[in-house]
Amino acid sequence: MTETNNRLRARQAVWTLCLTLSLACSARRHSRAPAPLNPAGMWEGEVRVGETTLPLTVSLASEGSGWRGMVNLQSHYALEYPLRDVEFNDQRISFAFADLLPPATFDGLVERGRIRGEFRSQLPADTLRGTFDLWRRPPAAVPYSADEARFRNAELELAGTVFRPRTPGRHPAIVFVHGSGPQTRDSYIRWFADRFARAGFVTLIYDKRGTGASGGERWPRTVGSFGDLAEDALAAVRYLRKEPAVEPTRIGVWGLSQGAWIAALAAMRGPESVGFLVMLSGGGVSPAEQELYDDEVKLRDLGFDEAAIAEALSYLRLADQYVRTQSDDDWNRFATAREEARRRPWYPYLDRFPQILPREAPLWRGLRTDLDYDPTPALRTLRVPVLAVLGEEDRLTPARETAQRIRGALEDAGNRQLTVQLLPGADHALMVKPAGNASWLAERPVDDWVAQMIAWARALW
Repeated sequence: MTETNNRLRARQAVWTLCLTLSLACSARRHSRAPAPLNPAGMWEGEVRVGETTLPLTVSLASEGSGWRGMVNLQSHYALEYPLRDVEFNDQRISFAFADLLPPATFDGLVERGRIRGEFRSQLPADTLRGTFDLWRRPPAAVPYSADEARFRNAELELAGTVFRPRTPGRHPAIVFVHGSGPQTRDSYIRWFADRFARAGFVTLIYDKRGTGASGGERWPRTVGSFGDLAEDALAAVRYLRKEPAVEPTRIGVWGLSQGAWIAALAAMRGPESVGFLVMLSGGGVSPAEQELYDDEVKLRDLGFDEAAIAEALSYLRLADQYVRTQSDDDWNRFATAREEARRRPWYPYLDRFPQILPREAPLWRGLRTDLDYDPTPALRTLRVPVLAVLGEEDRLTPARETAQRIRGALEDAGNRQLTVQLLPGADHALMVKPAGNASWLAERPVDDWVAQMIAWARALW
């Protein structure tokens, strides 16, 4: 009996030891630090400020010892816009919109399959504070390839991206022309090129001369004349004409704002190459007229009386006169007026360039070529289908006057293939804001206007 009891006690001791070791191993397993969270990948969700929401998609990737990211804002024509100041430490992540978008910062916590935190947008007239919530999702496949494109206008090499639908056969094609300023392919034109590529068009976007990977004197030392920019667009058309995936008789040129002038001028210079035009928010009046309209409307919206507005426009006309002549007398008149204008309450609200620049600034000379450019002669040569889309509430371009002049020029030419759309409530970007909501987050494109534009182009063949 004693021997039996001893055996039982021995077995008990072994079982106790095994249980103790098992619990210790389990404790060690559970006490290990959890696998680090990795924010790399695609995240989709929204910003919320009060009752206003902004849908967005963010993609994040590690880069060396740091992180990089891009954002898509379908409601603001933004596709693969780079983020700046992307930082990830432990579970905290922060990033900000780049200059292409309104200023906005994000500071959040990375969880399993989720990022959420605080959103802030600081503008001169307003500060927006809210939250954001993103959920991980798999990257979506696109129905086209995107490849580097290099082409030449004489000695100048231009760099861009061509989107080719994956469907077989030849396709219609579009070259996208920028608005004013040092714009690259990484701007709103990428979003529009994506939309058309999804609809079966080969699309080409490129860095404007003097920007990005394109050649030419760097901005702001050059602004590029309308003639130079039109020849760049034609070089892009010629590049597409050699593409096996392109039907060479079905290549169009698309331009917004300044790009509308350039698109029509390119069509005039290459009538055998350009098959249709899309002109958005411009292209009917001269740059001088448009710039004066811009400042006049701005001052009137700010509540200045007619006498103050007339005084401001008189001052701006002196600047235009110096651009035209480059003479000592006209500079002296303008410089004297500028000293007086700086004491006026309307002065801070005027467009800054070129009127704030010293006389030796290259921009004064660069603007001379096209300040009084008249688009009518180019429009009167057009024999191809033209779509002109304008916003009735455009504060930068006189929409109704622009529509009237485009229509009159094409009627003079006997061209009955013009479609003009004046979008109620739309601004220069063809976007609207809900009544009573001044926040940029609430801006949205006019309903269906992009779909209607694409449908117009598809219906040409």
